[in-house]
Amino acid sequence: MVDDATLPFSLRDASPKLQARKMRFEVVQGADQGLVVELPGPEARIGSGANCELVLHDPTVSRLHLVVRIEGEAIRVTDAGSRNGTILDSIRICDAYARPDSMIALGGTTLRLRMLDDLIELPLSIRERVGGMIGRSIAMRRAFAILERVAPTDTTVLIEGETGTGKELVAEAIHDESRRSTAPFVVFDCSAVSASLIESELFGHVRGSFTGAVADRAGAFEAANGGTLFLDEVGELPLDLQPKLLRALEQRQVRRIGENKPRQVDVRIVAATNRALAVEVDRGRFREDLYYRLAVIPLRLPPLRERLGDIPLLIRHFEKQYQSRARGRVTPPLPEGVVDAFAARAWPGNVRELRNEVARAVSLGADLTRGGPAAAPSATIGAEVDLSELLFAGRERVAEAYERAYIEAALQKTGGNVSRAAELGGVNRKFIQRAMKRFGLRSDSET
Repeated sequence: MVDDATLPFSLRDASPKLQARKMRFEVVQGADQGLVVELPGPEARIGSGANCELVLHDPTVSRLHLVVRIEGEAIRVTDAGSRNGTILDSIRICDAYARPDSMIALGGTTLRLRMLDDLIELPLSIRERVGGMIGRSIAMRRAFAILERVAPTDTTVLIEGETGTGKELVAEAIHDESRRSTAPFVVFDCSAVSASLIESELFGHVRGSFTGAVADRAGAFEAANGGTLFLDEVGELPLDLQPKLLRALEQRQVRRIGENKPRQVDVRIVAATNRALAVEVDRGRFREDLYYRLAVIPLRLPPLRERLGDIPLLIRHFEKQYQSRARGRVTPPLPEGVVDAFAARAWPGNVRELRNEVARAVSLGADLTRGGPAAAPSATIGAEVDLSELLFAGRERVAEAYERAYIEAALQKTGGNVSRAAELGGVNRKFIQRAMKRFGLRSDSET
């Protein structure tokens, strides 16, 4: 992991810059043999897709095949779920560090990789807060810089990031800093609507067009007219509906179900996904033309493990948020030992998981320095009675903490198997999945 403190830039500068080294790629075998490209760090995507920094004209190379990233004096090579795999110095890898002058084989192409001494400057934001997002790390200031440049435009943005990284906050910030800020900001979660209703929810319907359509109804596109439509988890959109979404994006028209006449809409599209859509295209689960229509400006939101220095700042921010809603109930700040313990954790659920843990620690007064919820999923849920808090509010708070601890323990016992955890709890699988999303938990199993 790169230590932000060692990077050569100053936040006191009016226009701070990050100095990054270049990477040199030479195609020594394959359709592009002889091609030499120098790309700026700290990260570059390689594949056959037009959105990659290094585009290879090799049909055996996936659209997004691999990602290379400079980390200190090393280059990290990560296979992005390619069809044919990645071979680094004769060894098949998923995620590994390259040596100087490494050879990378992907599909029918072989690359020679080198890190150069040449330095380039990348712009960083001078801000440490944009909308609801907070961060002083290099990773977040780079994301803020992209956001600041793209927000005033009407360009379509695709936000990519793991679950819990704050993609909706990015979309809100883009809207709030655009010329559409006084118009509607509409959120449409493609994963939360059943396949049979999603077309109606997006485009609307007229009375009598299907069973249950008792009145005319506008869809999300019309509701967002003049403003921004945020398509969350767009990778979950059914394949048969994707051509209709593409048509709406290109023509800026929607047709309600049961209606022949199209309606003109003026919306800016911001989409988000926790999947690698380029990989989904390779696997036939997402349309290539829709992907390129959405990914005009791709914005990658870093996971919390790439911005560990932001954890203390985030903890104090969440403390203040929680206390402002505590109806006069004063709680002491979390000890520095607890902050240090939190900073040492992996946080697979990212910022959402951190926020939930801070809320639990503040509300229950858990001693995390001796284990508590930070160390044991089966942590005790006991809490002192606080008569300054309403009975039902306190009961709800403790019940939520118990629910989380139970689900964590069930997932741990079943090795992350969602179906078996649901059986243990006597609930259905969807309940466990919704609770995991709410609490920022993640399972290693998809069964």
